Amino acid sequence: MDFLKNAKRLPVIDWNLTFFGAHEQRVPDNWAVPTEKHYAFECVYVIHGTENIQIQHHHYQLYAGDFFLIPPEFVHNMSAGKDLTYFCFHFDIDDPQLKVQLIRGLTYYHPSSSPLCKSLKKHLTGLDDLIRIGNFDFNTKMVIQIELSKILQIFYNATVKSRNRNSSTSVEYSRMIADYLKNALTNQILSYIKNGYLIDETNGLVEKAINQVGISDGYGFRVFKQTYGISPREYLSKLKVNESKKLLIKPQYSISDISTALGYTDLANFSRQFKRWTNQSPRNWRNQHESD
Repeated sequence: MDFLKNAKRLPVIDWNLTFFGAHEQRVPDNWAVPTEKHYAFECVYVIHGTENIQIQHHHYQLYAGDFFLIPPEFVHNMSAGKDLTYFCFHFDIDDPQLKVQLIRGLTYYHPSSSPLCKSLKKHLTGLDDLIRIGNFDFNTKMVIQIELSKILQIFYNATVKSRNRNSSTSVEYSRMIADYLKNALTNQILSYIKNGYLIDETNGLVEKAINQVGISDGYGFRVFKQTYGISPREYLSKLKVNESKKLLIKPQYSISDISTALGYTDLANFSRQFKRWTNQSPRNWRNQHESD
């Protein structure tokens, strides 16, 4: 007998939401950041003065109250205008569909008078005000999580219409590949944790994902990178790093087991990949976060 036959359910939430690099800074007029790119979204909010940002061969000048969103892997540079004070932070989320919506549906520049910027203002200033507290305890982290979630909700609502207007076959293919990779990796990890060994062959996940969509490998790699800014293999590596962080804070799992669960045949390969993305070894990262 199915005791939950008539139950109404809420959706399962299975994503990593990362917030980092948040800072406020007043800079001299000759301040400049070299050309760079990041694996996460970067948000810039001008508090006072002016700031110059160049991205995708376009130049923007931001004034007090303006907001700028830089998507992952987009090459850009920044410099001060006059009397610049700004607030900046990075965030990343491994939900493929939302990530596509943000990349495709939001423009870079949002002046202070725009509806989006007006909606964001209290949440951006709320995050910025936390810097002055200085006591970053559990409550502070929860406030950050709440404010970032509200910001993402504003982003999502702003992209719904744009998503409907700009939907295309290539974007849908890319999302399907990303969804397959995330689900396959999650099932692989759960299988290892439950059974102590990997039931399915863990190699060739990217190729399997593209074949599942029904397109050629070359076309799949090309449209995926056009959509996400990184290759499917790089995307899978990022998923593995995010999953490894969730497992590393659980002391019952050894680093060797985590490596195997993620599909690495060699612990050294896992350690190198983890350090590539975090600048720390898995052991050092675990030691640093074991009391969080």
